[in-house]
Amino acid sequence: MKIFLSHASESKPLVRQLTEPLPAHVSIWLDRDAMAPGQRFDRRIRAAIERECDFVLVFVDEHALASDWVRQETAMALQRQVALQRTFVIPVLLREVQGALAGLGLDPQETLYLDATDLSEAGIAASARTLAEELFKHCSMLVETLRSADRRRLLDEWAGELTEFQQAAFRWQASMQHSLAVLSGNQEAFDHVRDTLAEYNRVADRFIPRLALHRDRITAAWHDRRSLCEDMRDLVAAVEVDVYRGALFRLNEVLGALQRLADGGAATPEEIARLDTEKDKLTQAARTALERVSADSADLIGDLARELED
Repeated sequence: MKIFLSHASESKPLVRQLTEPLPAHVSIWLDRDAMAPGQRFDRRIRAAIERECDFVLVFVDEHALASDWVRQETAMALQRQVALQRTFVIPVLLREVQGALAGLGLDPQETLYLDATDLSEAGIAASARTLAEELFKHCSMLVETLRSADRRRLLDEWAGELTEFQQAAFRWQASMQHSLAVLSGNQEAFDHVRDTLAEYNRVADRFIPRLALHRDRITAAWHDRRSLCEDMRDLVAAVEVDVYRGALFRLNEVLGALQRLADGGAATPEEIARLDTEKDKLTQAARTALERVSADSADLIGDLARELED
């Protein structure tokens, strides 16, 4: 289990006191410890919240209310909570502050929080125990809920949505195999590019926000197969980072050049040749990324299906 700690820097010593006693199987994402030199802080935090962590603990006090980072992290975590359709954000109240929960976008009428306002030595120790118990409860509830679901249904839903995304992505990539001169001068070919892009966007807009949900469902249902769970996490990351935000996103550069030519933009034969070379490079990179993900997904889905037969 991996936990993200959202807190103001002024509260870090207290946060450490509360989280250091957590059991060894709980992995902590604490900004300074988890950051590699040179990493973009905002991107790394978003990746941790959206793809890596199972829960976010928001440590609430007057410093948190004054922190832009805590507010942004809480907002990201609440968005993911909606997508996951389960408890993901767990507030921990460090000090009594009027309107503290609402100030961070948490509904005080519907949000259950842990009270860690007793800052005596005994109080901190008791709060640390309560925190460990609460995390264990939430994790157990998640595992039992997902294990009780039909694993075949979970696998079929994942495989079906992934296949639909891959097919739409391959069609868009394949639609740009012709030269830019052909694509910009042939209305039917140009319309085909636009139509396949629209279909890809429609599928991706529905599928990509559900990636984390699929990952959590599969890894919980097959939690006793660690290697398969790691493969699932790696595959989801590859789909989002390498394909959706990587190779296929860069195809938009080709689309921009194509649109300019179709609109009558002037270009010398040399410029068109250069753009064609760049287009071929980007479309091949997209195809390579898609083929790699398709092969990995076929292997993983096959392995998961065989587990159902054992």
